[in-house]
Amino acid sequence: MATRRGYGKDVTLLETIDLDETALCFNPMKNTPADYYHFHECTELLFISKGVGIAVAEHHQFTVKPGRLFVFPPGRVHKIHVEQDSRNQYHRTTLHFNSAVLEPYLRDFPRLQKRFCQLSRYGEKIRIFDVSEMQANFEALFVLFEKRHSAHQPTVNDSAFLLMQLISLLPEQEEEEALVVEQNAFSREIIGWIEQHFQQHCSLKALAEAMSSSEGHVSRRFRQETGGTLQEYLVMRRIRHACELLVHTRLSVKEVGAQSGFNEYAWFITSFRKYMARTPLQYRKSYSLRG
Repeated sequence: MATRRGYGKDVTLLETIDLDETALCFNPMKNTPADYYHFHECTELLFISKGVGIAVAEHHQFTVKPGRLFVFPPGRVHKIHVEQDSRNQYHRTTLHFNSAVLEPYLRDFPRLQKRFCQLSRYGEKIRIFDVSEMQANFEALFVLFEKRHSAHQPTVNDSAFLLMQLISLLPEQEEEEALVVEQNAFSREIIGWIEQHFQQHCSLKALAEAMSSSEGHVSRRFRQETGGTLQEYLVMRRIRHACELLVHTRLSVKEVGAQSGFNEYAWFITSFRKYMARTPLQYRKSYSLRG
């Protein structure tokens, strides 16, 4: 099957999935954390079997719980924070797939093909579905797929068929609200403030004043509720914005850095290389200009 690889211990944003000719990476996991911001250049389907936590996706928060299914189109930043212990085990299944390769295999099923495109194309929004009433059906499909292909490599037809079955089980309406538990409302306010100010010089002092709290309290609460630091989130948000500008505009690299909140060009280049394992110019050249 396809494999996944990272760019090193210090890289927290780009996680690369090596998709082979099957165009799908199927990965059931138990008690394996992935508590870091990242995105993929392919589509990710994440199904939660066990565990309760928080998904920080773009600038929203969502409740992670059994029976919830997340669809992250290419380029959508997210992090799943689950505090694991004997009473809160984290079991999930991820499917990463190349939608451009698989879409033609659904051409004889126009309704499914249309919905597949709506879920998985670049530029689409993150979608969350509550499929708790059909959790057993989803898990049975995963077990059957894994059993059938434990000894033999699945074909691209097998990959397309699995996705067709999963899509056919999805409810028509996805979850529209940020279903975050009440005790995380504080970090949600922080994320909202960062969303409005990340392109400017925004200090911890200014954020604390906006939250009517001390700097120490703001930092501690954010880490407690999201599993990450304020600096980590802020840099991630700025780099993600820079990626969008590099792909969708013809701004110079220096202009991209400035418009993404990096007030020093050298800081932008260093941060981008650390989190993306390539320079901004290399990242831009890896894409054809969209938009």
